[in-house]
Amino acid sequence: MYSVEFNKLPNFNNLFLDYISSSEEDNAKLKPFFNAMFRENEDIFKVVDEKIHNYNTSRYFDKNVLIDILKRQNVTYGGDEHTAANIELLTSDNTFTVVTGQQVGLYTGPFYTILKTISAVKLAKDLKERFPQFNFVPVFWLESEDHDLDEANHTFLIDRHNELVRVGFENENSGDDEGAKRSTPPVGSIVFGELINSINEQLRSSLIDTDFKDKIMNMVTKHYREGNDYKTAFAGLMNDIFKGYGVVFIDPSDHEIKRLLIPVFEKELTSSPKLCETIITQSAELEKNYDLQVKPKVINMFFLHNNNRLLIEPRDGGKFALKNSKRRFENEELLNLLQENPELFSPNVLLRPICQDYLLPTAAYIGGPGEISYFAQFKPAYKHYDITMPVIYPRVSVSIIEGKIAKFMNNFNVKLEDIFHHSFLVSKVVDKLSEVKIEDEIAKYIDDLNKVFYDMRNMTVKVDQTLLNTVDNMKEKTKQNLELFKSKLIKAQAKKSETTTTQIDKVTNNIYPNHNLQERVISIIYFLNKYDDSFIKKLFHEIDIRNFNHQVIEV
Repeated sequence: MYSVEFNKLPNFNNLFLDYISSSEEDNAKLKPFFNAMFRENEDIFKVVDEKIHNYNTSRYFDKNVLIDILKRQNVTYGGDEHTAANIELLTSDNTFTVVTGQQVGLYTGPFYTILKTISAVKLAKDLKERFPQFNFVPVFWLESEDHDLDEANHTFLIDRHNELVRVGFENENSGDDEGAKRSTPPVGSIVFGELINSINEQLRSSLIDTDFKDKIMNMVTKHYREGNDYKTAFAGLMNDIFKGYGVVFIDPSDHEIKRLLIPVFEKELTSSPKLCETIITQSAELEKNYDLQVKPKVINMFFLHNNNRLLIEPRDGGKFALKNSKRRFENEELLNLLQENPELFSPNVLLRPICQDYLLPTAAYIGGPGEISYFAQFKPAYKHYDITMPVIYPRVSVSIIEGKIAKFMNNFNVKLEDIFHHSFLVSKVVDKLSEVKIEDEIAKYIDDLNKVFYDMRNMTVKVDQTLLNTVDNMKEKTKQNLELFKSKLIKAQAKKSETTTTQIDKVTNNIYPNHNLQERVISIIYFLNKYDDSFIKKLFHEIDIRNFNHQVIEV
């Protein structure tokens, strides 16, 4: 395993880069926006110590009720004795949770779902070693109430032709029209019909033939089958993948969980817009240096109406309405509904972490780059609810380099970061095969060009300084034309080496599919089909949760 700094990789926001930076200056900019910094043992201990006192005083439910719900849910999802033992540990006031979560999706979604879970398991173990007086349990929060079906209904694999293929259902909501999307029910509750059999066959035909293919397909179809819903299938398959690691799954859409969350929902409804205002104040400060990820709502909750998850909005006179609906509520009517049918209410992205950390004694939350950025806006929300904000710990980020790809990279001296710049990669590979080194030759011409225009500027100064802009413009246009010509030369040279360019496309499909990191696109099923459960064991062995660079693992 080796690692690459995140600032050499594409598509990482500046807040995340500063957050994981070891620079004190970068950390100082962000420290006011978090309750604790994730690198410091003292900060982590401070959160645990606060949670010991705060968790028992800020919740309005019997912890044993939550324990019973977790036992029931995890039996349904196929949890083993390790999971049961961890749930039992939660009865102690000295036990804390390391939480991560993800929207439930087809075949567990992108690879980073797996990386989040490994991060939670390994951090729980790491914290136990640092603080042996406490217990730490990995918990996976099933984001079952998200309504972005178009994101959850498919996944991607590399097929037998080394092509990136989409496996899944057709998107029902084409376009970006909010009216079209509003009719989607919570994804977790969507039950698979007969069509899931065809999707499973699509998966089977896309996977290459290996010794493990039948085993993997049996495991997948045991859960993703007709009559099962997304959340149960997702949790069941995740349990099979992580059997023996003691991961506890929690489904927040459970009716009994919703009853425990009544105080959180009631406070949001009755104190609105205070939460929104505090987030706006924090966000204004954050926006001085960074882009914002989340825009708070006046009321940060949804209501399930005719199986559609609709935003609750305030109206004059203390009344409420549902966005994109004619449904209206008197104040007392909605509050009574909350007491009678709490399962109809759900949090948005801002209130979700509050629900999570109200229910659980969370010491740390494992988040990706986007999540870390929006948690930077949320500190006032925790204060508003008198809940301890957990340590926000970066999930591990990993690229898997398979044998043939590693061989290609070694042969052409290609670094991981080269793969994210296609024209440079093509140029580097083709140059090595060609007698003419285009990059080197063009670089020489540019040096000569700089000298020519330097002399021209000196001569122009002696004649008429007002013509200097003309000289500079000529230089810039000549350079642009030279760059354009270089691209044409590289393409012409690449055509002579079509086998090599095909190899480049295969490498790109695997490492940078759809112009995104592998972990954000490819499914774990692709790797399990090729390497069986030894792949998960290798990840656990090689991943370093204290390495805050992008980790590269060869298999």
